[in-house]
Order: sequence, then C-alpha cells, then structure tokens
Amino acid sequence: MGASVFLSVLMLLMPQPAPTQATIIDTGSTNRPGLTITVNPSGKAEIQPRDGETQKTSFDAHLCARLFEALKAAGPLSALPKVHCMKSVSFGSSLYVEFNGERSPDLNCPAPADSKLAGLQKDVRALMDAAQPASRTRVRTFTTTIPHK
Repeated sequence: MGASVFLSVLMLLMPQPAPTQATIIDTGSTNRPGLTITVNPSGKAEIQPRDGETQKTSFDAHLCARLFEALKAAGPLSALPKVHCMKSVSFGSSLYVEFNGERSPDLNCPAPADSKLAGLQKDVRALMDAAQPASRTRVRTFTTTIPHK
C-alpha cells in the first residue's frame, strides 16, 4: 500500500510533457465548408475539410514553431479576453485554436493591436493561409484589429 501511494504522489509531482499538438478549427459557414488542422511543432499536420477526407501534409517548421511560441506566450487560452463581433448569418464563421486542453476566443473577431490575442491571430492565420493549397478549400481569413490607443 505504501509503495503504491508513494508512486502515485511521485507521478503527480513529475513535470508533465509539453503539449505536442495544436488544433485549428475553422467552423465554415452555410456557403463554405470549414476545416480542422492538427499540427505539431515540427510542421507535421493533418487537414480535415468538413466535406472531405483527412490529408496528411507538412508546413514550414519555422511557421509552426512561431505558432507554438505564440500559444505558450498567450498563457492559458481560457484566460484570454473574450471578443465578440457581428457576423453575417450566411457568411459568418468562427476560428479557434485548441491547445493544452483549452480553446481560444474566436480569432475571426478583432483583437487589440499588440495584444497576445493579436499575435496568436496572426500566427493562426499564417498557418491557415499555408493550408489553403493542401486543403483544396477556400480558406477565409480576416485581418482586423482594434487600434492601440
């Protein structure tokens, strides 16, 4: 009994491995299918269009490393400020990134310039742009920020 309790406590105290993947989710809209991209820091990825089959691909490792650096710099995604924006019923879509068991606010909504959220938006959009040829899906990205005062 004593050894199993000791091992259980020891396992809890051991450092947890860093998350090995991030998932970007574009919900799509009534006029455009969305897609999900699952990527690791080395650039290996899977793209799953909502209306198609999963495709394995790879992205530039520097682009992926930058995304993971932005995710770590952002801290817990659930702690990022919630942003809301008006969207068309037909054309509106949402863009999220999931990392370390948490989901970001909607990255298609404007973020304050020079914020952690704006940096994350920039890197997620760069990866979405890189995914467009591989996904054979029209990826819609926006570049909206709230000016810094």
